[in-house]
Amino acid sequence: MYQVSLREARVGMVLAENVMTEDGQYLLLKAGQVLNRAMIQKLADREIMLISVADIYSLQINPIDQMQMVLEKAYRDAIRKYSSPQLVGNKRDDIPKIVKAMYENIGYICKDEMILNYCLQMRMVKERNLFQKAVETSVFSGLLAGVYGCDGDDMYDIMVGGLLHDSGCLEMVFLIGKAQKTPQEELLWKEHPTYGYYFAIQNNFSREMAEIIQYHEEHVDGSGYPKQLKGEEIPLGARIVAICSNITESIVYHGMKPYEALEIIYATSGIYFDSKLVNLFVGSIALYPMGALVRLSTGEIGVVTNIRKNHGARPIVNVHYNSFYKPLSQPKIVDLGEQRTIFIEEILD
Repeated sequence: MYQVSLREARVGMVLAENVMTEDGQYLLLKAGQVLNRAMIQKLADREIMLISVADIYSLQINPIDQMQMVLEKAYRDAIRKYSSPQLVGNKRDDIPKIVKAMYENIGYICKDEMILNYCLQMRMVKERNLFQKAVETSVFSGLLAGVYGCDGDDMYDIMVGGLLHDSGCLEMVFLIGKAQKTPQEELLWKEHPTYGYYFAIQNNFSREMAEIIQYHEEHVDGSGYPKQLKGEEIPLGARIVAICSNITESIVYHGMKPYEALEIIYATSGIYFDSKLVNLFVGSIALYPMGALVRLSTGEIGVVTNIRKNHGARPIVNVHYNSFYKPLSQPKIVDLGEQRTIFIEEILD
């Protein structure tokens, strides 16, 4: 960066700093803008004599602009992981329509500077899984909200609530991902929904979003926190995000297989989680995408070819390679709904 007089300014130069009015109250031009004749004339009219420009070999990148691209890609990757543009690649025919509505919401989400600032903070903490968990919770929440019948502002609020549900954790970053907490740390951790609620209110997010953040740790039997709400006392969006957050936490933080995460949700359905929403999630959202190359617990390698026949995360797999990675002379069909002792060990991305 170096300073030049306005007489030396040339079309094509890149501003390295914001240009303000003489009293410093108003922004004339933003850092990163490429000067054109009209801009130079505007500065001359304002009697701006000196400007800071970037070295011609310097790349001008705003962290928020970079975060927007990262967030858009993270959303696209997560949606591709759990849905398909083809009808047969989903558990329900309406999933592509729901995904289209989600992409419209994502367009707005990724232009919101406050949301981008929060995502940037998540990316800066040492616990890198926080950002992945937030995005995947948001995607799951949008899908579940869609199959429940939510659309428009309701779906948007739930997706943003899913993305920001752990925003209060940024006030206690030293506890993020910590497996063993002291009693005092556990008490502090249970305050994160309240911290997140005030974060949302102070930054003018909707009441619905704020309540999703505040109540996503509540349980339908009243054993959750912070207010021990029961059943439908818990807002719908918070009940949706609670399920989706728990599934992503099990997969992202604890390294569980998707079917293991679903087993936990099933086991606590009606106790911690809304049983109707749990059944809707399991029957509607594919945790193993159609066409995915997977390794079975037998060591064999195959492709997911049918996700609709069986309930839950137990698709049909066409096995092409044995456990020694040798191709089979004839692919064999393994129906995980019938062969209950065999599981998908991992997706081979």
